[in-house]
Amino acid sequence: MGINGIGMAGYFTKGYTGNNTAKTESRKSFADVVNQKSAEAEKAEKAEKDDRASRVLNSIAEHAPEEVRQAFLEAEKETGGTFTVGGMWVSADGKQSCITQMAVDRIIRWYHGEYNCTDLLGTSVESAVSAVKKWIYGLDHPLGGQPAGMEEKKLMEMERAFYVSFLDKIKKLSDR
Repeated sequence: MGINGIGMAGYFTKGYTGNNTAKTESRKSFADVVNQKSAEAEKAEKAEKDDRASRVLNSIAEHAPEEVRQAFLEAEKETGGTFTVGGMWVSADGKQSCITQMAVDRIIRWYHGEYNCTDLLGTSVESAVSAVKKWIYGLDHPLGGQPAGMEEKKLMEMERAFYVSFLDKIKKLSDR
């Protein structure tokens, strides 16, 4: 047995290839390979984000107008957090999350027998405005119970900032 998988006769053992062999086969420099892999990773990440956004919008705004859906994505990008299909809000760094008024609305609808709760924003700009106003009201007037701590209040403020931004964008749509 030789050193580093190379046999005594100077041959590579089964399954072992040297760096020079791989470089010769691909005819690409290290920098070219790094650039290619980086571009592939960015493309995959963008596709994953687009897929996530599509799933989230289909779970809350299945029949909403396209401009309402776009306003949702713009507000999400503007405020930095993201929503999950289940209605959770996740901070941009991914370290914090909370149940949103949107999720509470879905749970209440389900409780009242509306098992297909994919139209939380309705089918028009006006219905989306109404839904978002209801969610902001829910944040401003929480139900009784345990008082929220500082971290919960911060998360609620971030969620509210999203709703205010979203509401502003869809009100501009209804003014047209």
